[in-house]
Amino acid sequence: MPNAGQCQSPLRLGLLEYHPETGRLLDRTGSDVFLRAQSARVLQLLVENLGQLVSRDRLIEAVWPNVSVTDDSLTQCIADIRRAIGDGTREVLRTIPKRGFILQPASAPARPSSGPTVAPLPPPTPAVAAAFPRVAAHHWSEDLLPTIAVIPLRARDAGSGSVAEEVVGEVVAEEIIYALSRSQELYVVSRLSATYFRSRDASLEEIGRTLSADYVISGTMMGDADRVLLGLEFAESETGRILWADRVETTLPSLLNEPDTIQTIVGRIRRAIFLRESQRARSMPFTSLPAYSQLIGAVGLMHRLSPPDFEESHSMLSSLIERWPQEPAPLSWMARWHVLRVQQGWSDAPAQDAEAALTCSGRALEIDPDNSLALTSEGFVLTNLLRRLDEAEDRYNTALDINPSDAVGRLLRGTLYSFEGKGAAAVRDTERALLLAPLDPHRYFFLALAAGAHLSNGDHVRALELADMSLRLNRTHTSTLRIKAVAQINLGQEEAARKTARELLRLQPNLRIGTWLGSSPSADFEIGRRIADALRSAGVPD
Repeated sequence: MPNAGQCQSPLRLGLLEYHPETGRLLDRTGSDVFLRAQSARVLQLLVENLGQLVSRDRLIEAVWPNVSVTDDSLTQCIADIRRAIGDGTREVLRTIPKRGFILQPASAPARPSSGPTVAPLPPPTPAVAAAFPRVAAHHWSEDLLPTIAVIPLRARDAGSGSVAEEVVGEVVAEEIIYALSRSQELYVVSRLSATYFRSRDASLEEIGRTLSADYVISGTMMGDADRVLLGLEFAESETGRILWADRVETTLPSLLNEPDTIQTIVGRIRRAIFLRESQRARSMPFTSLPAYSQLIGAVGLMHRLSPPDFEESHSMLSSLIERWPQEPAPLSWMARWHVLRVQQGWSDAPAQDAEAALTCSGRALEIDPDNSLALTSEGFVLTNLLRRLDEAEDRYNTALDINPSDAVGRLLRGTLYSFEGKGAAAVRDTERALLLAPLDPHRYFFLALAAGAHLSNGDHVRALELADMSLRLNRTHTSTLRIKAVAQINLGQEEAARKTARELLRLQPNLRIGTWLGSSPSADFEIGRRIADALRSAGVPD
């Protein structure tokens, strides 16, 4: 086994060159690329064991001696290294599920690792490879996401605005812009550009044309730091149509220190955009829609979970991928489409769907290795179609390291913990996701996965409550019906559980205990066997 003292030649690691004798990472210009101390130490240990499996326990013991840390600390270091060397495909630094990591630079000879490894998926079939071509460059198209302008709020009574009121109006706009700009679903016009229209009378059409904005947030305010009354309007600039309007009473300290008010405003804005674009996607030929309308509409149709809408969603995403093959978002959503297709029981070839899904997420991460949407989508695929849970957790951890407020990433990581029977961790993540996305357009999905987390934690009352809330928003979601039936069995509500199971089988007539165990990530854990027993008791056939 080589060690740092024996391996003195520079190593090519992705885009960088590593010098073992000094521990320096250099880019192509010879400039240093710095890593955090812990990440640098992890890399050094992996270099000392090129081509060999290094276990998680060994890395944690060596980097954090006599310190109690979780796997999250190591996962963040692995993500740091991959980002630094540009290893978006995880080919240089490989994760071996449940075991550890192997560093395999192109210039290093392969060495046998101790114990079994996980065989990679076969190369994509020609049809899949043709559908999702590789691209070399990363270019963001502004047409693919809607643009929002936030105009600083005016004093409610014209001509009476004080300097203090103008400042409050700027603060409100700044906070909304900051919250919106953290989303990967839209572009936000800078405050300095939007401020141009604060004291000017201009139509929505003029604002939209000048700032290239599809939507405009504007309004009035009255009060001071102790009491602020906001009158907000969210409108479509081209038509002048008001999509959402409300009055909000708060205080300036609350706006600055408590995110709930701003998050609620942002949630309503996101929901209004989603409903508007979904409406347009259902009422107009998708080829006549703007690109961002196609993308938002496709996501909406995908989650309606009716077969015609679902297939229409696939057509829209395919069109976007063909038109913008360099964009990660359509590829990421297409990966999720394949997962939902299998989960709903609509796939005739789950293995092919799994291959296509992983191809889509892999292409998205080639384009942008730090894209949290792509990372969570790949985690979703690895969890639900391939049952490679350690690798999936790595994707979720990386996404949350990039964006700790990523509600979907937190929700899906919590669901992974549910599958493993880690109930407390599952509840922590999914309940936090519910708080981060109180008005998410796909609220039923959040509620369903939170219900599953409470089921894993043994709280069947809360699981049933959340499942019912989810079904009120989407009564055809089969995963929610499964959770509800299991919760009812565990609460002794056998007749109600059998009724729920009949509705489940009506929507998914081919559902069997054996096929569910064959596809569920929880099947390898005790929680999966308990769920199977409960479904059997509710009347789902073997």
